[in-house]
Amino acid sequence: MKAASEAQRRMILVGAIIGCGIVTAAPPAFAANFSARETSRGLHVDRAGGAMGKLSSNGWFRRPGEPMFVYREGGKTVAGVWVGSSDAAMVRSGTTESSPLVGRIVPAWKNGQLWLTIEPAGGAAVQTTVFQRASGGGALDRHTSTWEALQGSYRATLQAGGKDAGWLSVDVSAEGGARFSGDLPASIPPALAAAAAASIEDEVNYIYGNLSDVEPLMR
Repeated sequence: MKAASEAQRRMILVGAIIGCGIVTAAPPAFAANFSARETSRGLHVDRAGGAMGKLSSNGWFRRPGEPMFVYREGGKTVAGVWVGSSDAAMVRSGTTESSPLVGRIVPAWKNGQLWLTIEPAGGAAVQTTVFQRASGGGALDRHTSTWEALQGSYRATLQAGGKDAGWLSVDVSAEGGARFSGDLPASIPPALAAAAAASIEDEVNYIYGNLSDVEPLMR
């Protein structure tokens, strides 16, 4: 991604926006093997079995080739995330561009609605449907114009090889940081799942920043 691109600036500002209490939600009632919550210090990931991870900014000043984000478990950096000019995120098992590839997150839009392709290295690509509102109809959509319309729980089905392969959801409300959950294929490792959640959070903040009924200073 370009150093000064809109997507980079939005993703770097995620922590500040969440710290103001813009987006959050209660966890869904259905079973999940992945859950994460956005905080002012980054995305906290809860893994099955009790392990925890954290995806956070790699700082404002980075040397050429260093990742924009790092994923840590047990206080140790285990993966880096680079964001390209097409908004695609490249995840590697280290913090150099020569580190082995973990996978990619490739966003796309149709009529203003986001869907993601998750490409684990050495595994089949997994694609989401658009993120449909769990109740009341509608979808996570860049044409959304009011805060009331944005709030809610959105869920996408995961598909691989033409078959359903799980689900991924994001909850948006006015009480704190966004919450994510999902039933993800085993081929998607935690760092790649965290990068997918960060891409969705970036989209939520993009939509929020263009609402007509939110004061500019709150953005």
